[in-house]
Amino acid sequence: MGLTTRENYRLFLYLKTFGIIALGALLAGWGIFWLFPAELGENYSTIMASMRGIRKVLYWKVALLYAAVGLPCIPAIVALHLFYSHRIAGPIYRLGVEAGKISQGYLCGNIKFRAKDNLTDMADSLCRVATHYQDSINAIRKSLAAIESQSQRVVNLSQQDKDEPELRQASEEIASNIKNIEHSLMAIRT
Repeated sequence: MGLTTRENYRLFLYLKTFGIIALGALLAGWGIFWLFPAELGENYSTIMASMRGIRKVLYWKVALLYAAVGLPCIPAIVALHLFYSHRIAGPIYRLGVEAGKISQGYLCGNIKFRAKDNLTDMADSLCRVATHYQDSINAIRKSLAAIESQSQRVVNLSQQDKDEPELRQASEEIASNIKNIEHSLMAIRT
């Protein structure tokens, strides 16, 4: 799974939005049905007179009905989208805070999400990055400590006028630890 939200996140958002719109259309249709008179009249002239009366008020009644139905639907859709965007905005904020801590050198990688939050795989990736960097830094510190002790050994050997093989061995150990540091730094860059 890549850097995505939870499975079917968009589908649920689209279906719920469609449900709100369909409910609004259903209520508007039901209202229009009840706006029309049940009987238009008994003869042709009364039916035509009723139709003229309906035409005069039909547009405004339908417009008012759609406005009355649309006004609650729009805030419902806005609230739904805010609710769903909050499931991404909150985790993104927490990821940003944690990335800021990592950039400051705090490599704990402890990101807390709520159970229904999305982007958990991004949090896991950021925690893995922090752990990888922490391991690399620990390896560098270990190699630096070894270099420090080996360079002290070289100083002691040179002061004691020891043989060349012992100095060569200590120098090779220092070079080996320098290579370890170089590999750790290369791992951090990639």
